[in-house]
Amino acid sequence: MFRFHNIRGGPNSVNLLGLVLLGAYTLLKLWLIADVELGKDEVVYWYWGQHLDALYALLPLAVFKLTHALYPHQEWFLRLPSALLGAFSTALVYRLCRMQGLAGRLALWAAAAFALSHWTWHTSSYLHPDGFLVPCWLLALCMARQAAATNALRPYICTGLAAGLAILCKYSGAFLVGGLALWIALGHQGKERWHLLAAFLVPAFSVAAPLIYAQFSTSFYLPQTLSTLSRIDELGHPLSRLLFFAVGPLFFISPFLLFLLYAGLVRAAKRCDLLALLPALCTIGVFLLFALGRGQIKGNWLLPGLLSLWPVAFAARPRRWLLVAVVATGLLQALAIGLGLKYPGLYRDLTARSGLDKSYVGLVSQEDRGREPSHSWSERLCEYSGWHRFAADVEEVIPPLPLLSTQYSIPFALAYYGRAEQEYYTVDDPRFRDLTDFYGQRKAPYPEEVLFAVRTGGPVPESLRATYPQRELIAEIDRGRAGCPSVSYQVFRLGR
Repeated sequence: MFRFHNIRGGPNSVNLLGLVLLGAYTLLKLWLIADVELGKDEVVYWYWGQHLDALYALLPLAVFKLTHALYPHQEWFLRLPSALLGAFSTALVYRLCRMQGLAGRLALWAAAAFALSHWTWHTSSYLHPDGFLVPCWLLALCMARQAAATNALRPYICTGLAAGLAILCKYSGAFLVGGLALWIALGHQGKERWHLLAAFLVPAFSVAAPLIYAQFSTSFYLPQTLSTLSRIDELGHPLSRLLFFAVGPLFFISPFLLFLLYAGLVRAAKRCDLLALLPALCTIGVFLLFALGRGQIKGNWLLPGLLSLWPVAFAARPRRWLLVAVVATGLLQALAIGLGLKYPGLYRDLTARSGLDKSYVGLVSQEDRGREPSHSWSERLCEYSGWHRFAADVEEVIPPLPLLSTQYSIPFALAYYGRAEQEYYTVDDPRFRDLTDFYGQRKAPYPEEVLFAVRTGGPVPESLRATYPQRELIAEIDRGRAGCPSVSYQVFRLGR
């Protein structure tokens, strides 16, 4: 008779229960995103991927391009790589915690807190650069921990390769790489410092070379145009900006988890754990300057930098009630948003009675209010609904003329959901200068007539009025879904 107790294995054998839980986690996310249309930022990433360049998020956009080519116009399949990377990131968090000496059970709590936070749940369910930045950065951290343990050259090279991929996912990856470079420079002496630094930086910059070249060739125009992104105009006083900066991550993780991570920052500083501390400080320092100087504050910008603190935060052996609170509140937050996007009418009565619904516009700068015309939290939830029907309604009434808009959700969503052959352009949005800008992409002579679409009440920009002085309203079309407030759009025919 076969004796199971005679079977021996290594210390890193696969945990079957862990695989089952990761599979269930991924399937639940895929169910929540099923039948959810692409949001306004998702259609931008899709469109940009079809016209691939290295100016921004090259790695995610390349994956979106490939995924769409394999199975076109299937939202769940387009989002599938993000969901799989979410499971991979969770496994990497567990691995990183184990590498830093956490017991298996405590590492599971840390991984669960990561996986069930709203930040991880959302960015690994929908199209978002963080869904790709996070696994690349976690891989770099794991390689760095291995490098610190062995001091061999090869792990530093692997760390550099993974760090270069992080830069290709998002600009903020450069701040994380800067933290690792400081760790190498301050943690070693003499010639060894420079050898290891070169072993890290050369592969990192080699992998990131397409982005670096693209930025120099365009004089870094795209990073400069993002100066209005997530700027909160109402926060004028430096102290109010500092306070909002500190609590901003609460939109993406629970207060219990944020408390643990900030406590981990203090703990890493006391222990002089430079590998955990410096990437976090570099990220916090740069975005703090953005917050105090320009009022740009967004909680998820900080969170990749705090990943290096994850094992340190949980190494303090938090009490069991705190661990339960971290996981439970994270899951509730993630499910609340996930169910809200799948069933946007779920909170309709609550938002109608709440004065907080209209507070959404206070988080958007004046410039971006015209580009991203959601006026409430309920409308924000409904940005993922109604576009398929809206595109069909638009195509029924408009002639085959180039369609322009100052609100980027319109042309990009119509490009994805529309079936008629049409030209789509943006106007007065420098972020898309080399992608869809009407005056940047078209050469004179301009067409005699164009279409201009905007949310009802939105202005026709001065640049278009100068080129096309004649204006005729040809349609007013609603975008809506059961449980969502109806949003009305106007389509004008502009002529010379």
